[in-house]
Amino acid sequence: MKRNLAFFLMVCLLLTLAPLSYADPPQRNAVYELYSADGSYEDGVGNRVTYSYHVPQIHADTPAAEEINREIAENFGERVEAQLRNMEGGYSLWSWRTEWEAYWSGSQLFLLITADEDGGMTEYGAYGYDLESGSRITNEMILQQKGISEEEYLEKLRDAVSRLFEELYRPIPEGVKTSLTHDGLLEETLGWLSADRPIFLNRFGELETWAEIATPAGAGKYSHLVTLSADPEDSCGTYRIRLSGDTDLVESCPETAKAGETVTVVTRDVTDGDKEISVSGADGTSLDWFTYQFVMPDHDVEVQVNFVGNGLA
Repeated sequence: MKRNLAFFLMVCLLLTLAPLSYADPPQRNAVYELYSADGSYEDGVGNRVTYSYHVPQIHADTPAAEEINREIAENFGERVEAQLRNMEGGYSLWSWRTEWEAYWSGSQLFLLITADEDGGMTEYGAYGYDLESGSRITNEMILQQKGISEEEYLEKLRDAVSRLFEELYRPIPEGVKTSLTHDGLLEETLGWLSADRPIFLNRFGELETWAEIATPAGAGKYSHLVTLSADPEDSCGTYRIRLSGDTDLVESCPETAKAGETVTVVTRDVTDGDKEISVSGADGTSLDWFTYQFVMPDHDVEVQVNFVGNGLA
């Protein structure tokens, strides 16, 4: 097992020399992967998990790119290293998915990195880089580009987070014991907001960040992505669908849908376990082993798909 893992580590390191290919400039060869690994693993006590580790780096020889790459390696590469060491020793994994998405606005590249952990926790990282100027893109630059002030941004963020909170907890589920009321949880959530958290432009050119949402149970707070639409009327009743969790288990899922439409999510087959599917702010139904459907509400949703191992050898 140690010999196989040593070979795996060598392959991961060699991947740093192989940029990913994109169709058109300036995206071509702009990003490569520091780590790229997918598979299944069974620890010493019989827990079987599916893992997927992909850590990006910007392919540019500038101080700004080197700074971003170093931060990504420290924040996300080191956690992958920790999982590889656990696999080598036969120990359990506490993080089984690290993935990234690249969004483009002209020469501007925005990397969003998502890492899942035990207990339903998610860690996000966002990094902006301008290929033409070779400079890092700051929150101030993005807000100037969108023509809004920091105060206006925080107001929009508070509104968006308030809506998200209502979608997640309306009302607090019966039987959940908490020292805070619904309004108290919302007040605590809004108190955590800051203009310092990284902002990025998503594939629709919208402002996006993440926020910690207070929860009446569990870890006390969970991070969620938050979108700040420039003009809600522009969507004409169309809302976004974002995938999270073990996204490699999803065969197909639309990116958007109109309120009231039936959305179909098609998943792939799994062995030695089961799949759990949930939708934020909507109830769904499993039609069969592969197909899940829900009616699109009048807001953006997150479809979470998770592999659940049966613990059998």
